[in-house]
Amino acid sequence: MRDDVTFVELVHRDLREVRWPEPAEIRAQARGRSRRTAVTAAAAVLVLASVSAVVVGRAVAPAPPPAATASEHAEIPAEAMLAPADVPAKSDERLGDTGLGERVRVDDVLRTCGQERGLLEDQAVSRYSRSQTLIGTATADGFAPYRRPVVSQDVYRLEAGAAGRVFADLDRLVAACTTWRQVGPVQAERGTVTTTLVHRWTVAASDFAGDQAILLRHTVSVPPVGTTGKPAGIPPWPEDTLVVRVGDLVTVLVPGEPLRLGVPGNTVTEAQLLDVARAAARRMCAAANPGC
Repeated sequence: MRDDVTFVELVHRDLREVRWPEPAEIRAQARGRSRRTAVTAAAAVLVLASVSAVVVGRAVAPAPPPAATASEHAEIPAEAMLAPADVPAKSDERLGDTGLGERVRVDDVLRTCGQERGLLEDQAVSRYSRSQTLIGTATADGFAPYRRPVVSQDVYRLEAGAAGRVFADLDRLVAACTTWRQVGPVQAERGTVTTTLVHRWTVAASDFAGDQAILLRHTVSVPPVGTTGKPAGIPPWPEDTLVVRVGDLVTVLVPGEPLRLGVPGNTVTEAQLLDVARAAARRMCAAANPGC
């Protein structure tokens, strides 16, 4: 990479080529439960498609959830979800969806690594689920304002004991996939190139909210090539995923670009991300079985 081409300049150059989706398009994506794609779309010029979106389908013909007893909560109310005031980045639109028999999704790329290594053939399937994406407007010098996700949230209600097993499965996956190599495209100075990407997952924090909680961090590096000692392209920004359990509820929080650590110009801190997870746990308390 030439010394006079900075990381930010590359981002600005590639932003000129991006078609930002219209609000109606974003709504359609949310209704189709493509929330993870929406989160990564704003950084698509830097993140390889095969890394950021591995499609995992719904459970096939899910059986109706068992009826809740008179003392149990069943469906997940909207009040159990994060509110815009809980998030340290401005949003002015909330897109939501509900579902039955949804598979619990945390990190599709991590699961692909685990499956490649013979782990976790099955995913936990929820009884009920509710999802939302908080949307805000971004501005950048020289560009028209555009809409982007601030944070995406899934909340799943699972059978007794299954919620805790989600965390046990994640522990196994992280232990097996500490380092995983994949050949794929990455953004370089003069366009997209194919190279070896090195994925790493770590648990950056744990037990900071609810009954169980982890901050799962996914980083991607690009090894040096040839005799230059320089990487072939620009690695994607780190991706953090917050997973919190309260009773039989598990929430998965995926920060959008405004909340991602390491993004140029962002001032969000890890402590603020953990506060978002604590707010989510408080919201779920009244809807969990048992409640807080």
